[in-house]
Amino acid sequence: MALSPFLKLDIPVTFKDHPGVQSAVLYTDINLCNLNCFQCHNRHAYSGKEERFTYEELREKLSMLKLLGVELIIVSGGEPTLEENLEEGLKLIKEIDFPVRVDTNGTNPEVVERLIERKLVDGFAVDVKIPLKDEYTPSELQRFKRVLFSDEGIPDKAVYEYANRLRITINTIKKYSLPFTLFRTVNYPLLTEEDRQAISEELKSFPHQFNPFYPVEEIDE
Repeated sequence: MALSPFLKLDIPVTFKDHPGVQSAVLYTDINLCNLNCFQCHNRHAYSGKEERFTYEELREKLSMLKLLGVELIIVSGGEPTLEENLEEGLKLIKEIDFPVRVDTNGTNPEVVERLIERKLVDGFAVDVKIPLKDEYTPSELQRFKRVLFSDEGIPDKAVYEYANRLRITINTIKKYSLPFTLFRTVNYPLLTEEDRQAISEELKSFPHQFNPFYPVEEIDE
């Protein structure tokens, strides 16, 4: 039986993930991500070996969520835009008549625009993790490599590529009216007040929120 792109996990229903909207969250492969963010909660919370819903199981789950009054399906990960079968999964969600928000780190602007053009999404939650600059100081590069990759040994160009591709995504989203779009920044301890102000200025024309940073709890072996 054909497998969907979504992990077979309990589906949380909450008003917290999208303010004021009852939403349910589906996850693509947790380990399918091109970043390795500082103390990533999803990477620590799941093994990466979880099974996937079949399409029949997914349709049943979505129909039940509709009966429960869920208003929005959120697709998180991992990085959903790297999932090769994402569009197929989104088409089923839209068939059940749900609006869809995809959570993304913004590094795949081509996929973002394709999903919009094919009317498979009604918004994105875009994580903006660092200030987007043309030039970074050595100390900024050191800090931002830790934020994005948990590794100061990553080449400098990786930070610049992240910033450039995220800017393209932001400019792409600007062209469309998507009701369930927002921008988020984790308040990492590695960010300075100047960093936070620069991020706020970059996103001043969008709904933007800073989310608290919660350290990952280490599990004793």
